[in-house]
Amino acid sequence: MSRWTNEDRTPLALVRADAGFSMEKAAVEIGIASRTLARYEYGISDITMRIAEKLAEVYNVPFEKIRKAVKDTWL
Repeated sequence: MSRWTNEDRTPLALVRADAGFSMEKAAVEIGIASRTLARYEYGISDITMRIAEKLAEVYNVPFEKIRKAVKDTWL
């Protein structure tokens, strides 16, 4: 059983979880540190266009879904 519920996750973390990735696995696939991914997911660091495009590719979702999740994380 996962220790996190969907209510605990930020919108960007939900996209990752829905795609079936742990933070560590996603970070490896994207080519960044898991700590960096966490900073993106919690809105601590800005996401570059290149990373956002890579997230969409790795998570196999439309870029617009990543853009909306990032926007919603910062609200």
